[in-house]
Amino acid sequence: MCIFLGTKRRIIVSALVMLAALLLGVGCTGAQGPPGPAGPSGQAGPQGPVGATGPAGPQGAVGQSISGGYSGSSTASTQYGQRSQSSPNQQTETKVEPQIGVPAYGRAVIWGDQPAYGISFASPNSIAIDSSDNIYVTEFRGNRVQKFSFDGVLLGRWGSEGSEDGQFLNPTGIAIDGEGNIYISESGNHRVQKFNSDGEWLTSWGSQGSGEGEFLSAMVIAADSDGKLYVSDWGNDRIQVFDSEGTFLDSWGLSGQGQGELFTPTGIKVDSDGNIWVVDRGNNRVQKFGSDGQFLNMWGAEGNNQGQFGVPTSIAFDNDGNFYVSEVGNSRVQIFDSEGIYLSELAPGSLSGPHGLAFDSKGDLYVADTSNNFVKKFSLAN
Repeated sequence: MCIFLGTKRRIIVSALVMLAALLLGVGCTGAQGPPGPAGPSGQAGPQGPVGATGPAGPQGAVGQSISGGYSGSSTASTQYGQRSQSSPNQQTETKVEPQIGVPAYGRAVIWGDQPAYGISFASPNSIAIDSSDNIYVTEFRGNRVQKFSFDGVLLGRWGSEGSEDGQFLNPTGIAIDGEGNIYISESGNHRVQKFNSDGEWLTSWGSQGSGEGEFLSAMVIAADSDGKLYVSDWGNDRIQVFDSEGTFLDSWGLSGQGQGELFTPTGIKVDSDGNIWVVDRGNNRVQKFGSDGQFLNMWGAEGNNQGQFGVPTSIAFDNDGNFYVSEVGNSRVQIFDSEGIYLSELAPGSLSGPHGLAFDSKGDLYVADTSNNFVKKFSLAN
């Protein structure tokens, strides 16, 4: 049962309970905020895809810019269905013919249902990839990190439940710096831990609170090319910035629904120009900031239509500058161009409660299909 109380502190406590409920497949629906004004229409969308066995699909819907209004939500939670039961290595994603300017992916390779080889996941929820295309996956319920080669061979794992050095309590974010060091943010322990590429513990920082360097759930972490680390501080509705040793450098963000304001931020990524993109989960939108935290743009509104979001969780960029947003509530990944124009949806109907997204050097996309306990690898169609 979820309880919504009147004070900021009690809302945060309830929100933290709901975060775990979302990842375990149980949630509740928050009260809907007032609708914002409609966003302007954008350019025409792509021709609809050709079906796997049937006749050609219909003309694609008119693409729409999502830079218009948004509607707030009084909570960051939404309810979604029971965990899907998928068979081992089932490939259900249909290959579609590429359209000009629209990324098209083939069938997914599925990791996570090979217990005979020691490969399984317990709520995989964040993914990072190093310069050698090794893939690192954190597990919210498994309280560990697993390392794979690009073709799915298990290379190592570390972590267990707890609060000691090298242990985890609900890890929710992972980032890798230019030297190959790995940073794990933990919502349960309200901290960030640093490891080398072999999983050897190096240092940690953070504790529960609202001061500089403190967190109310250190949710997701990203690294820029200068070695700065950006952490979405979920319960404090802000972004904190640190150097590679955990020294506090800066923070920005206020609670609210206005430009530059945040409500339970989650996913965070740094683009090739050094801009910071934040998944503003509670407001069902994406915001773009300069490296100094200055607001630049925002996209999104609450809903399940193209360009709308239902509890967005993560963001990633492909080599062409398109951005991808995963949604827990709508169980999908939407694809947009760099200006926020909707392009397409990734493998419709094949995901359940997806979280983390990451690209390797070849342009393959890895998705944490959290409620199905899989990681899915999508390659561009030839």
